[in-house]
Amino acid sequence: MVNLPPDQNERRDREQILSFDELLAVVLALLGIGTILWWSTSRDRDWLGDENPLGIAAPSVINELGAERAGGNGDNGALGLEPLALDNFFGNQESVTEPVAEPRQEGLPQLAEPRERIEPQMIQAPVMSPDANESEPEAIVPKTEAENAAATAPPALDISDVPADHWAYPFIQDMYDQGLLPDFPSGQFQPDKELTRAELAALLNDAFIADPVERDPLQFEDVPSGYWAADAIDQVVERGFMSGYPDNEFAPDQLVPRYQVLVSLASGLDLASPDNPEQLLQNLGDLSALPDWARGQVAAAAQQRLVVNYPEPQQLKPTETATRAEIVAMMHQALVAEGKLDPIQSEYIAAP
Repeated sequence: MVNLPPDQNERRDREQILSFDELLAVVLALLGIGTILWWSTSRDRDWLGDENPLGIAAPSVINELGAERAGGNGDNGALGLEPLALDNFFGNQESVTEPVAEPRQEGLPQLAEPRERIEPQMIQAPVMSPDANESEPEAIVPKTEAENAAATAPPALDISDVPADHWAYPFIQDMYDQGLLPDFPSGQFQPDKELTRAELAALLNDAFIADPVERDPLQFEDVPSGYWAADAIDQVVERGFMSGYPDNEFAPDQLVPRYQVLVSLASGLDLASPDNPEQLLQNLGDLSALPDWARGQVAAAAQQRLVVNYPEPQQLKPTETATRAEIVAMMHQALVAEGKLDPIQSEYIAAP
């Protein structure tokens, strides 16, 4: 049996006849397309309303959301994407699109209208009337030189640190009772403290210079005007008890040897040098360290019983530093010699 090729006319007729399934698929597709077109054209009729069982947003709402997510404003956004338009997506060219709102320039500064210029004005403090219960503040009056000196003056002297059994207690107590001792910066007498030139000047000034000399103050480079003993230094130098150094210095903190105390007393009180100074000095121990220029004045002080030696009366020890107690005892003896104080019996007074 020979196989013949199929008839071309019969094949063409069979392709033009649709089956039932194919016809049903076409009908359903047309219905679906029609439903979508009807749904898209009626989006602005708010057909969803409150009775939308699925909670689907209307196409216009979806467009707005798409625009906001694309750029935060109604334009192309940061990614350059067009807002979602379902009408164009489904090919409905006749659908009414919503007008695009003006782009919102969020985050950019807005120019405000210029404000009216306000001219600065001086603010005057209110005048407060004085309260009758409050007193007016006292006017500040500049202090005088005397008041300034009093403000910087050392405290009143206290000799309670001198025990009654101290060898110089009778001399110190008598001078204190007569008001012949100065005030020291420490406030106490400190009898065994070594003597400085400033302290010697203060002691000599209070004991022997009752009437200060009116004169311009000396200009020692190492003695400032506010120094506690400045006035006393000026007075004792003027009266001849002490003198400065050639370089215009007084050396107020320099310690004073014992022989210089006797020289100061002899010079300031103008004691005459004896005719036999060496004979008077023989009873004062080893005087090899005593300068020659001071021998006459030390001998004059010894003749007037001004020399007080502790603990050995006949040992002058001229170069040792004098203490406050020793200088007060010698000054007391000088005032006794002038008839201003009564003599005191003491075993430490050197006999001429």
